[in-house]
Amino acid sequence: MNDDLFTASQVAQLTLIVKEAVREEMADGGLRLDGDHLDQAREDFRFLRKLRSGVDGIASKVGWVVIAAVLGGITWIVQLGLSAWKALP
Repeated sequence: MNDDLFTASQVAQLTLIVKEAVREEMADGGLRLDGDHLDQAREDFRFLRKLRSGVDGIASKVGWVVIAAVLGGITWIVQLGLSAWKALP
């Protein structure tokens, strides 16, 4: 296969075209990537990542509480059954 399909200037032009197209599509989606907006977008994504991590942590802890409650309920029922069985004549 021939590696010289594009010249260096053509690669530079394609890179510029792709970057501009991506910026336009991001802007159409409400994400501006020019000037100070780029830093703000990065901070927004960092905030979303922290929020997601926090929610995942809370969900994990709630899951463990539910599991502990179910196991505690099963233990309680077994204990009641054993106490009732001991009370039989």
